[in-house]
Amino acid sequence: MNLKTLLKNISVTNIIGSTEINISRISQDSRDKDFLQGLYFAVIGTQVDGHKFIDEVINKNANCIVCSVVPRELKTDVTYVLVEDVSKTIGQIASRFYGDPSQKIKIIAITGTNGKSSVATFISQSLSHLQKNNILLSTAGDYYNGTEIDLQRNAPSSLEVIELQKVLKEYVGYGAEYCVLEATSQALDQNRLSGIRIHRALFTNLAEDHLDYHGTMNKYAEAKKRLFDNLDSEAIAITNSDDDYGDYMVSDTQALTKTVSKEKGNYVFDLKEMSISGMYLTINNTSMRIPLIGEFNAYNGSMTYACLETLDINPAEIKSAMEHVQGVPGRMQSVANNENILVLVDYAHSRDALDNVLRTLKIIPHNNIISIVGCGGDRDATKRAPMAKITQKLSDYSIFTSDNPRTENLQNIFDDMKQGLSLVENNYEFIDSRETAIKTAIQKAKAHDIVLVAGKGHENYQIIGTEKKHFDDVEIAQKYLK
Repeated sequence: MNLKTLLKNISVTNIIGSTEINISRISQDSRDKDFLQGLYFAVIGTQVDGHKFIDEVINKNANCIVCSVVPRELKTDVTYVLVEDVSKTIGQIASRFYGDPSQKIKIIAITGTNGKSSVATFISQSLSHLQKNNILLSTAGDYYNGTEIDLQRNAPSSLEVIELQKVLKEYVGYGAEYCVLEATSQALDQNRLSGIRIHRALFTNLAEDHLDYHGTMNKYAEAKKRLFDNLDSEAIAITNSDDDYGDYMVSDTQALTKTVSKEKGNYVFDLKEMSISGMYLTINNTSMRIPLIGEFNAYNGSMTYACLETLDINPAEIKSAMEHVQGVPGRMQSVANNENILVLVDYAHSRDALDNVLRTLKIIPHNNIISIVGCGGDRDATKRAPMAKITQKLSDYSIFTSDNPRTENLQNIFDDMKQGLSLVENNYEFIDSRETAIKTAIQKAKAHDIVLVAGKGHENYQIIGTEKKHFDDVEIAQKYLK
C-alpha cells in the first residue's frame, strides 16, 4: 500500500522523507526477521522503548519508521513519520492497512474484573446456536463458530493491535458477522483497541485487581472507562448499574446506554431458583432455565440477553439459544467422579471472585466445602491477605498452595496470605506443591462434600521460576478421583 494513502486522515506532527513509497508489511516487533518495504512502529512500552531498535529494523530493510522522537541519525532512504503517541496511531494505520475490517463486522467488547470470559462465551455460543457466524477472542480460548482456533497470540490476555486487525480481516473473509472479545484493562490502557470500531460495549463489574499494573483503583477504573469514552453515537453501551462503578463507566459516553439490574433499569432480572443443575431466570418478561449456577451468572446471563436483544434478536430466539449455553472451561467446571463429591475447577483469583464462588457453593446442599487457593508471584501482593481471609471465612477447610509463583519465593507469598488468616482456627494448612494440595483435598473429602480448586481455571500450565511447565487442575483432580 502507498504510504501517502496509508497516512490519509492520520494526525502527524511531521514527515521526514517521501510518502510516495510502498509499504508491504507493518510491525511493532523489532525481532521480526525481515522488514523489506516494512513500516516499524517505535512504541514506548511499559518495559522497552521501541526507539532503541530503529537502526536494527532499518538494517533489516525497513523503509518507514513511525515514532514520537526524531532519531539523531537519519537515513536518506527511510521515511520518518512523527506522531504524538505511537501506541494510539498503530491501530489507525493498521486498520487502514488491513482494509478497515471493523467497519465490516460487528464488534462486541466486554470489560470488567469478573465475568468477561463468561459473558463473551455465552454471547458467542448464543450467536452460533442462531447460526450467526462469529469469532470469539477470549482468555479462555479463541473460537470460530464454536470450534477452537489457534491464533498464536503474542500477549496472553489479548491480541496486540496489529494481530487483531489482521485476524478481523481474515475472518471477515470467511464470512464472520460478529466478533466477541474481552477488553482487558491492560489492553485498553495500551490502546490495543485503537482503530477498532466497537458496536456493543458491556461492563460487568469492578473489584480490586491488577493494582500491581494500575497502581490505584481510580486508574484501574479509568482504564476500563476508556472503552465507553471512545464509542461513537451509533454504538450501544450496556452496564451493570448495580455495581458501584456501573454509572461511572458510561458517564461520558456518546453511545446509547442500557442498564442491567436486579431492581430497576432496561433489563431487570429475577433469579427464582437455583440447583446444581442450573437456574430459573426471568429477564424482563422472558423466563428461561439455563445450565448455570450462581447469582454472578444471573448477571452474566442478563448481560448476554441484553446484548443479544440490542442486536435485534427476538426474545424467543434468545431464550432458545441461552438455554443451550455451556459453561466456560475452567469456570465452575465440574470434574466427574464416582465418589459423590462435587469437584469444581474455577479461575477465581481475586477476593471478590472467591467471595462470589464460595457464597454460591454454600447455597448448594453439601456437607463441607474444601477450598484450594494460591496467589501468583511477582504480581499484586495486596490481593493475598484478602483472598486468604475470604477463603477461610467461607470454607470449612482451606488448603493454601502455589499458583504461578514465578520468580518470587513461595514462602513470601504464604507469609502475605497468612496476614489475612485467623490463626487460632485449625481449619487450614499450607502445602507447597499444588498437585499435593489437590490430592490432599480429594483424600479429605467425603460423599456430599464440595472441593473447589481455584485460581488457574482453564490454564494448563504452571510458571515456577522462569520455566513454564504443563499443569492442568482438571487433569490432576481426575488423577486422584475414582
